[in-house]
Order: sequence, then structure tokens, then C-alpha cells
Amino acid sequence: MSKSLVPIPPLTQRVSRYILDQALAGGYENGRHLTEAELAGRLGISRTPVRAALRFLHERALLAHVPNRGYTLVADRDALNRARREMPEDEEKTLYYRLLRDRLAGKLPTRVNELELAQAYAVPRPLLRTVLTTLLQDGVLRGRHYQRWEFTETLDSVESERESYRFRLTVECAGLREPGFKVDQQRLLACRERQQGLLAQASRYSWMDFFEANAQFHELLASASGNRFFLDAVQQQNRLRRMSDLSDYPLVNIDLLHKSCHEHLEILDAVERNDLGTAAEHMRQHLSRASDLLERRVMGVLGD
Repeated sequence: MSKSLVPIPPLTQRVSRYILDQALAGGYENGRHLTEAELAGRLGISRTPVRAALRFLHERALLAHVPNRGYTLVADRDALNRARREMPEDEEKTLYYRLLRDRLAGKLPTRVNELELAQAYAVPRPLLRTVLTTLLQDGVLRGRHYQRWEFTETLDSVESERESYRFRLTVECAGLREPGFKVDQQRLLACRERQQGLLAQASRYSWMDFFEANAQFHELLASASGNRFFLDAVQQQNRLRRMSDLSDYPLVNIDLLHKSCHEHLEILDAVERNDLGTAAEHMRQHLSRASDLLERRVMGVLGD
């Protein structure tokens, strides 16, 4: 019988979940060397809970340990999946995505009351307040007086997402063909470095980081069009997409996010060569593939 993964401190659980999730998402490959310093830096915590989590996973034969050299991932995917299923879920993360999905499904109104939410979801007020604050920081909620909160606008149906992609295919490709198109080279370089960073060390970044990098890329090119209305349109689309994208990202294979980054870099390469016709065609293909992924998700074939 496998050892129980439940009776460990909450922070140790969180670090253990992080390691398992990264391994299952492809961020950590078998044989990956894991150190206390690296994990503590990524998670912004002390080494003590990281050390406990590494020891905990080592005791369950998921990691190998070499004295004075650290730990190495040795478990196969079946063992990782089994260990992850036995781990209790992160309460904050679970409530965060439950609120997002309930809002998208129309189960929550635009304006919500904190006390009523705590009662409806049967969660402690401090936990709810932490999650609501995170949603506020992520741009999904606006704070209101007297413990009232308001969800921002979003794409709240499959048809609205389809319309969004059709609109973006028209606007973003046309923006690259504007006669006054001129990209700021420093901003292009910063955008390129951010995309390359996501590819090189995906496990260091959150889903919000992926969303923000994606928004930065599309807004850079809209801004370069020289037409303020193109930029306004793309910024509005990013605001509308924020909630639906954040709720979907954890369901998407990390390889798909990597592919998106590669496509962004391909478009930036064409822009840097001033080959705007090719850039527009690559953008059309990029958005068309994203639209196809939406249809696959609707059909229930996108996931692990």
C-alpha cells in the first residue's frame, strides 16, 4: 500500500503539488535535477518547506537523492499521476477556478456580495477574501464598497469566443498591413526576450505570466500599426479574454503554450525583416490555429 500523501503541513503540500504539476505538465522531465535554492526562489518562500517537500517526495520514491548534490526526478508518468491524485487540492486554487468557471457558466451575477459567496461556497471568509483579492489583482474583479465585488466584462459563451476570433482575424492581420506600420525596436526586443524566456524556463512562470506575455505581443503589433483604433480594439479583446483564458490555461498542455510562443517569435522575425505580408499570413495561421483549439475544446478533445 502506498504511503498517504495527506498528513503534511499545508505549505509542504503546496510545494509538493507544484513539483508534481510541473512534472506532469512537461516542465520537469525525468532526470531533472531539483534544488532547494531554485525552487525556493521560484516560489518566493524559504528553503524549509521546500526541503520538507523534496524529502516527502523522495520517501515515496518519486525523487532520488544524492548527498550534497540534491534530488533528481525519477518517477514515471503513472507514478506521478497516482501521487498527484492522492494529494489534497490547493483550497485557494480550487476556489479561484471554481469562481471563474461559475461566472463563465452564468451561475454568478456580475455583482457579488462577499458574505453571500462565503455562504454559497461554504468556505471561510479569510480564504474567500484571499481568492477575491487574487482575482482583483488578475483584473477579473473590481472592488466595490461594503464587501461587494464586480466581475469585469468577459467572453461568456462559446459563440462570443468564436466571434472574438473572427474579429481578431480581421483586425490583427489588417493592422500588419497598415501603410504607417512601424514597430518600436526596443519594445520588439523586450517582447522577443519575454517569449524566449517562457520557452526556456516555462516552469518558472504562472498562467498569468503566459496571459500577460500573450497580451503584450498582440498589443505591440497593434500599436505598431500607427492606427489608434486597431490598438483600442486589441486592448478591448485582451480585457474580454482575461477571465476565459485564465480559466482555460490550466487545462491546456504546456506543449500548446510552447507552440504559441514559437509562432509569436516567427511573426516577430518577419516584422523585424519588414516582411509584413509574411507576418500577416503567419498571424492569420496563428489565430486560425487558436480558433481550431477552441472548437476542439468544445468537442471535448483538448486536455491532457
